Amino acid sequence: MKTPTRKSMVLGTTPTFPPFHQKIFTHAKSAKVTTNIYLTKNNPFRPLRPLREQSAFTLIELMAATTVLSVVLLMMVGMQDQMSKAWSNANRRTDATREARAAARMMAADLGGMSFRPNTLNSGGAAGYDNFALILTNQGLPYLYSSNGTGPITITNAQSGSAYLFALCNQASRGTNYSDIGLVGYYIAASGRTNINGFVVTNYNLHRYYVPASNAVSNLTSWFANRTANSLFSGVNPATDDILARNTCNLRITFFGKGVINGLNYSNNANPSSSYRGNKAQVEWTTYPEDFAQKLPLSTWSTSTNIQKYGRSFEFRLDVRRN
Repeated sequence: MKTPTRKSMVLGTTPTFPPFHQKIFTHAKSAKVTTNIYLTKNNPFRPLRPLREQSAFTLIELMAATTVLSVVLLMMVGMQDQMSKAWSNANRRTDATREARAAARMMAADLGGMSFRPNTLNSGGAAGYDNFALILTNQGLPYLYSSNGTGPITITNAQSGSAYLFALCNQASRGTNYSDIGLVGYYIAASGRTNINGFVVTNYNLHRYYVPASNAVSNLTSWFANRTANSLFSGVNPATDDILARNTCNLRITFFGKGVINGLNYSNNANPSSSYRGNKAQVEWTTYPEDFAQKLPLSTWSTSTNIQKYGRSFEFRLDVRRN
């Protein structure tokens, strides 16, 4: 068979053929471009490599990432817990302040209407005093005061060193009707109550003793018959008396114009026949926030260090009737 010759071949020369891989095909250019595309780095269309050559997270890397994530979550939970406690403590302090202000308003209204006067001789002369019948004319009406908790009456679980005050009070002068009078007293004593966590705790609280007019008349009758503090201010009991303010201590009541004694008093003027000379009283006490009240022992509530560091003091002054 005759070997074909190309036009470019020179006569008389031996023809040479290129190797197979150097042969020029009609699609060689496109094949070269395709090869370069597949070999390009970071090509998203690059064919997947075998499974053993694919990149993945190792077990150590996963454990490290899980540890870091756990630490971050714990920090977030701790921050949330601290914020919740701060919010709760702020609410408790707000409640304590609200209670103390309400107590101050009520005490000012009650003690500003105290009724007390010494015995007055009747029109018959010095032979005796008028007896209590239908009216209280010329009868002595005392108030019971103690600067340190000691006196003629004993209060169960009273805080040692705190003052107390009991008196016949009326909110306003509304005529001769006795329905506007009542026996009122303020003192600090320990009593049990259920806190916000559902546990029964024993704390010092500011109590309000109150006997309405319907029973006050019978107490007054007993007083004019016996002339004892227990007959006039009977039934003082922290378990049944109202709690006016929680977590309170160090009640102080000071009269100006004349020093009063621990016991029954009929006047706080230097001279009952003289003119008005500064019949004023100052009342002050200390309130602890709930979070500190749960931590402090009751025996240390009235110490000056705890009062200055944790407590908040409230005080007010009022005008007391002359007689």
